[in-house]
Amino acid sequence: MKKNIISGVAIGLLVLGLSECSGASLSNETELAAVKQSYFAIKRIKNPGKEVQLAAIKQSYHAIEYIKNPDKEVQLAAVKQSFEAIRYIKNPAKEVQLAAVNQSYYAIKLIDNPDKEVMRLAYIKIREEN
Repeated sequence: MKKNIISGVAIGLLVLGLSECSGASLSNETELAAVKQSYFAIKRIKNPGKEVQLAAIKQSYHAIEYIKNPDKEVQLAAVKQSFEAIRYIKNPAKEVQLAAVNQSYYAIKLIDNPDKEVMRLAYIKIREEN
């Protein structure tokens, strides 16, 4: 009972942005519960695991903005929700760039140093629409 109350308090503090945790101080369960209540809680979790990252992305693609060096799977999960997520990803993988541009050619404007194949795809999509 006492452990549940402490976990509940920790979750509440994370969600409200009143606390930061180092990942080691809170259990994976507590971090998951926090990001399931509010994706913004991920901003307060240092070094969140992949499961926590994906749970936050599931809540909102905006969570990608607060994840340092997300792997390709996490990047794709965010971009599949909205191509606009690519604006928050530094050095997105080529596959992620292609997924964003496949949704909307406008995504090319949001990618720093897009891959040549991605630029070609954006050009083709623009020509198809006009």
